[in-house]
Amino acid sequence: LTLVPQWYGADHALALYTWPEAPRPPIEGGSTLSSFLRPLRSLVGLHPLMLGGSSISARPARCLYSFCQLTSLTVVNGRSHLIVAGSESGSLLVYDLRVRARSPAELLGDMEGLPPNPDPDVDHFQGAVWLPSAFSTDVFVLPSGLKGLDDDIMSGAMGFSKGLGDSEGHHHEICCVRSSDAGAGGDALIFAMDLSGVVSFWRVLELADAGVKLALQGSLTLAETSRHSPVLGEFLNASYLCIHPQQQAQFIALSQMGIHQAQRQGGLVSGPKKLELQEDAEPFSQCSQPISASFNPFFPHLLVVAYAEGDIALFDCSLCVPVTHWACAVNQAPGARISVAWSTRRPCVFFVKCGDVLDVWDLSEQTHTPVKSVSLEGEAPRPPGSLVVNTMPCSELMVGMDGRPMVSLGGSVMLLGLPSNFTTPMQSLPTRYSGQDRSIDELLLPGYEKDQVFPTLSRYVRNVEISPLFMLERDVLRRVVAGINPMQAWVGGVEEYREYKVVPPPPS
Repeated sequence: LTLVPQWYGADHALALYTWPEAPRPPIEGGSTLSSFLRPLRSLVGLHPLMLGGSSISARPARCLYSFCQLTSLTVVNGRSHLIVAGSESGSLLVYDLRVRARSPAELLGDMEGLPPNPDPDVDHFQGAVWLPSAFSTDVFVLPSGLKGLDDDIMSGAMGFSKGLGDSEGHHHEICCVRSSDAGAGGDALIFAMDLSGVVSFWRVLELADAGVKLALQGSLTLAETSRHSPVLGEFLNASYLCIHPQQQAQFIALSQMGIHQAQRQGGLVSGPKKLELQEDAEPFSQCSQPISASFNPFFPHLLVVAYAEGDIALFDCSLCVPVTHWACAVNQAPGARISVAWSTRRPCVFFVKCGDVLDVWDLSEQTHTPVKSVSLEGEAPRPPGSLVVNTMPCSELMVGMDGRPMVSLGGSVMLLGLPSNFTTPMQSLPTRYSGQDRSIDELLLPGYEKDQVFPTLSRYVRNVEISPLFMLERDVLRRVVAGINPMQAWVGGVEEYREYKVVPPPPS
C-alpha cells in the first residue's frame, strides 16, 4: 500500500493485490476480459481518494497488471508518475502513469471490442484502464542466456551490451522496494532488497528516444560470509527496508535475525551496525523478529520498530540501545500483521496498525500507551500465517501528506479521518515543557570540547531541513526522547499500564 501524490491534481491510493497460482480449466467461449485476466498474477489498483470523505473509490482509475507475482511497490519521490515494483522472480518493473491506458480487447488485438456490460463494475474493467509495465530488469538477464547472438545486434536493437553479473542481480524474491528522498538535483534513488539480504540501488532514467529505464548503481550483500556466523551470515529472511530521511547513503534492513544498519557504499555507518532489542534473545524467537519500521521525517535517525510478538521500540540509530521499549504494546499481536508509520504533520505522533485496530500514539501527551484506538470496520484481516498469498504484505499502513492514515483491511483500502489535533502541528508550548533545558554540549568542561566523541553532540548530528511550522513540536519531541523511561511494559493484564522505574534504596 502506498500513495501517489497529486496525480492529475488529486492524491491517489496505490494498492497491490495478489493471489495464489492455481490450475484452472481452459476457457471455452469466454469473454475477452476473462481471457485477459486468466494469466495475470498481480494487479495494482490506482484508486482516487474521495474528497470530503474517508473512503476509497471501488473503481480504480488505472489497473497496473503483471504476469508475475509482485511483492512490493513504491512511488519515485519527485516523480510521482513513476511506479517501481519488485517481483517474486527477483526482477523490478517500472510503470509510467503518463502512458495511455488501453482496454483488454485492444491489448489482445481484438479490434471489434466488447459490447457494454449491464454490470457497471464489470463494464468499468472492460474499458481503457489497463496499463502494462514500461520497463523490466528481466531484459538484463537475456544476454547471459542467449549465447551466440551478435553483440552488435544486442547492443543496438535491445539497448544494452552486457547483462548483469551473477553478483549484481537478484536470485531470490524481492521483499521490499523503497525510494529515497529526492536529492539536491531532484533525483531519487531506488533501493530493492531480496529475501537473502542482497540490496541493489537503481536510478530511474527517462530518455526521449528509449522511454523509461532503470540504471544499476551498485549492490550490497548484508549477510556476512564468516565461519563465526551461525546462520546464513547472521541474516535470514529479510522483510523490510527503511532509508534515512533526506539522504541516499544509509539505510536499515529488517530480518529474522534483527535490525541491520548499512551504508550504500559499503563503508562504516554512523552508529552501531546492528540495533538489538535484547542481547540474549533467541535467534528465531518472535521477540527478536522486527517486522515493520519507520523513520521520523523530522529527525535524522529516530526509528520506531514493531516486533512480531507485539513489542514496539524507539531507536536512535546513533546509539547501541533503544531509547525506550514498549513491551506487549500491540494487543492483537502475534495473531495479525503489524505496520507502523510516523505522521507527516505531527513530529510526536505515530500510528500502529494491527488486525482491525489502528492505535494513535502522541508522545507529547503520554509516552506509555496510545492516546486513541480506532476500530476498523470491513473484511476480516488475514492472519500472518495465511496461505491466501505466498508472501506477507510489505505494508498495510501509509500516511498521506495531510496526516491522515490509509490502511488496508483484508481486500479493502480505507482512508481514515482523524480529529484536527492529530493532523495540525503544535504551535504553542505545553506548560509541562516550558522549563529550561541544556544541551549536552553546554555541560562539557571548557577546553575539552574537541576530545569528546559522544554521538549525541550537536556537531555529530546530521541536520534535517524542515518547515518552521514543525520546529516547535520537533523540539518538544527532542525533550520527550531525552527524558523518556528506558523500559515500559504491561503489568496486571491489559487493563492497566505501568512504567518500570528505578527506585533508590532507603537510607541506612
